[in-house]
Amino acid sequence: MKKTKKIEFRVTLTEYLIIQKKAKETGCSTSEFLRNTALGYNVTYKLTEEEIEVYKELNKFADNFRRIGNLFKLGDTTAVKETAVSTALLIREHLNKLI
Repeated sequence: MKKTKKIEFRVTLTEYLIIQKKAKETGCSTSEFLRNTALGYNVTYKLTEEEIEVYKELNKFADNFRRIGNLFKLGDTTAVKETAVSTALLIREHLNKLI
């Protein structure tokens, strides 16, 4: 449906900056953010590319730990050790990027 009506209201500079920041964090325009908020719609946070990459890496770690658990259940201690060491090295590599 075409939006034809306009609503204006005044805010302080601080309120304006907060609204702008929150709208940007959700990936919405200011109008879309305020409309969704006023109508009670769920306004979700939009992940940045960097955050998406972090989640992908965490998913790899989770897969490795699942593999370790499965190998441990099977009693394959050699594979458990190898997988645990490779996972630890992968984690260390990523932690070193933060330093």
